[in-house]
This record gives sequence, structure tokens and C-alpha cells, in this order.
Amino acid sequence: MRRRLLSRPFIIGIVVVVIAAGTGAFFLTRGGAAANVSYRTGVATLGTVTQTVSLSGNLEPDGETDLDFEGAGKVTAVNVQPGQTVTAGEVLATQDPTTVDASLTQANATLAGAEANLASAKAGASASSITQSEGQVSSAEVSYQSAITSLADTKAVNAQQIAQAYSAYTAAQAQATSGGCTPGDTTPPCSQDEASVTQDYQTWQSAEVKSTQGNDQAQAQVNSDKVQWENAKASLAALESGSASTSAQIAMDESQDEIDQVNVTNAQAAVNATTLKASASGLVEQVSVTNGEQIATGGTGGASATGTSTHAIVIITPGVFEVTGSVSDTLVNEIAVGQTAEVVAAGSSDAVAGKVTEVAEEATVTSGVATFPVTVVLSGASPSLRPGMSASVSVVINQVVGVTTVPTSAVHTTGAGSTVTLFVNGKADPVAVTVGAADSTLTQILSGVKVGQTVVIATITSTIPSGTTGTGRSLTGGGGFAGGGGGFPGGGAAP
Repeated sequence: MRRRLLSRPFIIGIVVVVIAAGTGAFFLTRGGAAANVSYRTGVATLGTVTQTVSLSGNLEPDGETDLDFEGAGKVTAVNVQPGQTVTAGEVLATQDPTTVDASLTQANATLAGAEANLASAKAGASASSITQSEGQVSSAEVSYQSAITSLADTKAVNAQQIAQAYSAYTAAQAQATSGGCTPGDTTPPCSQDEASVTQDYQTWQSAEVKSTQGNDQAQAQVNSDKVQWENAKASLAALESGSASTSAQIAMDESQDEIDQVNVTNAQAAVNATTLKASASGLVEQVSVTNGEQIATGGTGGASATGTSTHAIVIITPGVFEVTGSVSDTLVNEIAVGQTAEVVAAGSSDAVAGKVTEVAEEATVTSGVATFPVTVVLSGASPSLRPGMSASVSVVINQVVGVTTVPTSAVHTTGAGSTVTLFVNGKADPVAVTVGAADSTLTQILSGVKVGQTVVIATITSTIPSGTTGTGRSLTGGGGFAGGGGGFPGGGAAP
């Protein structure tokens, strides 16, 4: 018996709304070959958007303290070994202080002499210094008076030479005139007389110039000697008054005293450096010196024996680490010292808080690619971590809290701007929005959407064939909202 089929499609209209953890779906199913249309939705809520920059590296001990002897000398004691726990102030090793002790003694003696000189200068001038200054005044006065006399003599001599030269010139003129000679006349003896007139004129003018120069030089000497005399008298007066006469000497002695005090401080530091002490509690990681070893140069431990530069003693703080990774030149300006970070070591799912402590000023260039090292120090001690472990770091570069947010997949951005599709009364309604900060999950909405409004995250379509078997489905749009449910059924075929 043949079964009778329906002569026309049986149309089923189904509306299903499912809400789970802020997401939902709306389904509209049409019969025949029509497409089922459903929407995966979310709700605009107040949330937190966190923007991060990722980097990776390997864990290295942080807070390492490197201790070295500052000078050459024999090691007289080594009190620790690797793996030993030490406390702040504990003596770890010592060096023969004989040489630096002698340097300190000499520096103290030099300082004592400088302090004595300074005290003497501040006490005032002695009788001998006053007598010496009086002699300087007398000598300067004599020089001044001699310069005045010399000036007068120079002027007199120069005036006489000028007068003689002028007299010779006028006599030559008279001789030429009496012979009836005129300028340019070459008839003897006129040519000789004219030559004599020219020569005597030049001699007279030269005497005038030399006189002026000689007088000026003599006057300058008078002025100089007068200044020296006045200065000598001022110095004597200052000595006799006991005021600021020794200010220059005091300043010099004070300067020398400061230099000698620095030398004593440095010498004392060198003595102190012959005893290595733990600056903080920690674990001895390395000991590179032995008792009786002769250290050839300061700043190294064992370098003279091995030829390699090492530290005498190294102390670390167990469980305290840092990690250094690199960021590109396009992101380095987003990173700043003090920013917080989360560090996840390999094999662990727990994030450890950290903080950016250093951003390199200069790039490392490899094959033409520039990157900048960034160092993050983990907060507190983490005994479960080990040096050398690989770690992933997320540096928080921006975070906004308590702002209107929608799932990032609900935002569609083109050259014309950004839009979000609202789901209102069973209909999809695209609206323009202004977006702010965004991360992989949420996007901040500055305008266009209000808290509580339903937004479309994705559109799901299902094609219903005309036959009784097979169902075709397709998914369009972005991914789901964080914390939301899985997929939703797309409607079945007509029976």
C-alpha cells in the first residue's frame, strides 16, 4: 500500500531563545528549500578590557650579588662553600690588609697636615708676613716713583730730538730759498738743496712718531707700577686688619683638605674591601677563591690562576627570578618600566605576577630585524620554579575597568567605521558604534550600545532540503562570547 505524501510543504515556525552565561540564540525555520536563520547572541555588560603585549624568555635568578676583592693580595680565609646559606653581614672571606693599611696610615697623615695648614691660615697673618708685605709696598712705591721720573726724562729727550729735527728741516728750507730754488728745479745746486729739505722733513716726522711711542710706553709703565703699588698697600692693609687677607690661602687649604679627606675615605674603603661580607641573606652559589691564593688583580676571584674572569663569591636569593624577552620596534614604545605582567612557566598553568624593571634603550638587530630586550622580575619567591625554565609573559599595557563591553566578535569594523548588530524584537538591527580598548574577548563601547542590550555575535543558517533525508548547515559570523554555551540546533526537516 502506497503511502500518501503531502501535496504541499508543511511549514513549521519555531522561535527558540536560549540564554547561558550571557549568550543566547534565536532560531527562525522555514520549510521547503528555505534557509533556517538563527543568531548566536550576547549581552552588553559592564566589564574589564585588558590589553597586553606578549613575550617569552627563560627564567634567570634575580637579586644575584657578586663579591670581589678590590685589590691584589693573598687570601687569608674562605669561610663558606657553594650551597651554604648565609645571613646579612656574615664574613665570607678575608684578604691580607698589610698594604692597604699602610696606605690608610699615609692618607691620614697627609690629611692631618692639610688640616694644620688650614687652621694656621684661619688664625691670621704672622708678624713675618706683615714685614714681608711692608717690604713689597716699599719696593712697589720705589718702582712707581722711578717710572714717573723716567716718564719725565723720556718726554724731555723726545722733545729735544723733535726740536733738533725741526731746526734742521727749517734750515734746509732757508738754504734752498736763499739760492733762488723752486720746487722741482733741477738746476744745480737746487736739486741737492731740495733733496736735503725732503730728508730733513722725513727725519722730523720720524722724531715725532718715536716721541709719541716712547712717551706712551713710559706712561704705561707708570700706570702699571702704580697698580702694583696700590695692590701691595691693599694686601698690607688686609694683613694688618686680619680680615680677608688670607681668604685665598684659606680657600686653597680648604680645597686641599677636601681632597685629602677623599683620599682617606678611599683608603678606608680599600681596607674594608679586604673583608668580603654578605650584603643580604641568601644562598652561596659560587666560590672561586681558596685560602692562601694570591689574587693578582682587583675585581676578580681566581682570574690569575684560570685566565678567566670570575667573581670571588656569588650569592643568590632562592626562588626569586626574572625573565628577559624581546619585543619588536613597533611595540617597544607601548612597554614602560613599572607595568604589571603575568608570567607562566613551562609546565605550569598558574600565572605568577611580575613587573617590568627594564626596557633596553638600544635595539638588538639580527638579520636586519630590530628587537628590544624587556626584563620582568617576578614578585616574591617561587620555590617551584627553576633557573633556565622557559616562560611566557603578558605585559599589561592598558586596562579599563567597569566600562560597557560587548564580545569582540560582535564588532565589525570597515573603513567607514565600526558597527554592532543589536537583536531587538526578534530582528537584527545594525548600529554604528564608537569603540575604545579591545582585547581578544571583549571590546569597550564608548557610544552606540547600552548595558543590557542584546547583540548578535554570529549568524547561523540551515538549508532544509525538499526531500526527507539530509540536512545542510552553515555558520557565518564570529566566534562565541567568553563563557558562553556551545552551538545551537538549527531546526529539522519537514516530516
